[in-house]
Amino acid sequence: MPELRSKIPKRIGVLLSSESLWEIIFCFHQIESKGYMRMPIVFTPVGADPDEPDFKKSIHKNLSRIDLTDAEDLKTGSLTALIMAVGEKEFDTLCDFDEKGKAFKISTELRAFLRTVYRKGLPIGAFGHAVPILVKAIQGITQSGPVVTVGNNPKLQSGIEAAGAQAITTRPTEVVIDQTNKLVTSGGQLATKRLVEVSADCENMIKALLELIKG
Repeated sequence: MPELRSKIPKRIGVLLSSESLWEIIFCFHQIESKGYMRMPIVFTPVGADPDEPDFKKSIHKNLSRIDLTDAEDLKTGSLTALIMAVGEKEFDTLCDFDEKGKAFKISTELRAFLRTVYRKGLPIGAFGHAVPILVKAIQGITQSGPVVTVGNNPKLQSGIEAAGAQAITTRPTEVVIDQTNKLVTSGGQLATKRLVEVSADCENMIKALLELIKG
């Protein structure tokens, strides 16, 4: 039996974003360099422009160089961990934070997907705009109030705290590890325009996720 387990691919899923390409590229590199397989995942909100998803998927497929997996078709048992990358425009399509503020809601389908991943006990990493979506999705099912970061963004921090999580201010490249809830968060591209810092941030993200996986 141990021999069979060793042959099971260790996959880290990356929820793709057309606005977070550097986070995706650097995470792909780190995932492969650590001996894991990367699983690029796409999520299309209900009611989205039918032409836009195809355009985004063509970008994502070219970037990923391997087949994409739709979130709605994903079997979470095939994952070892999940990473979320969400850009500002996609943030506005996945939730109504800019309109509703602290009373914001997120996509019902994405909420269900993230709650399933969390309940499986899989480590979840999130950059920048993905963090409020994550904490809102798992609100009410966490073992304790999540401790997270979006770098230093007061507006997003207010939404995080309204969702029952604690937002910590961090500098670029710093990640926050919530051992209890198996979460790793950082500001990502939201916190810096320097690629060298985004790269270091992604490296720190993967290292922290691996600690949670092995722990």
